[in-house]
Amino acid sequence: METNQNILEENKSVIKRYWNGKWNERRPEVLDELQTKDVVYHGSSETMNGIEAYKQAYSSYLAAFQDTHIEIKELIAEGDLVMSRIEMHGVHEGELGGIPPTHNDFNINGFTIFRLVDGRIAEE
Repeated sequence: METNQNILEENKSVIKRYWNGKWNERRPEVLDELQTKDVVYHGSSETMNGIEAYKQAYSSYLAAFQDTHIEIKELIAEGDLVMSRIEMHGVHEGELGGIPPTHNDFNINGFTIFRLVDGRIAEE
């Protein structure tokens, strides 16, 4: 029988694999591997429902941002939630949301709270 601590560590491991696969390895298939089909994304500028909508948005970001690297600064897990604090760098090399490429380096610091169900991301 898995202990609560084991589940929390497994959930944190899912988030590590997700961030690394998504931005360091730039593997779109990580979404199918680690998200539920009905994943919900709550962003500051948009909400997405379902993995297909998420894949479409992610492909736009992959095309626009090159040389991406993400560093996980902190992971905190409680219940079915994992909070991540990250730092991401890259270069804005493609059009994104009507904004032409700037060819500038960028550095983003952020917090994301994930909700997991059966070892998959159900909400971000």
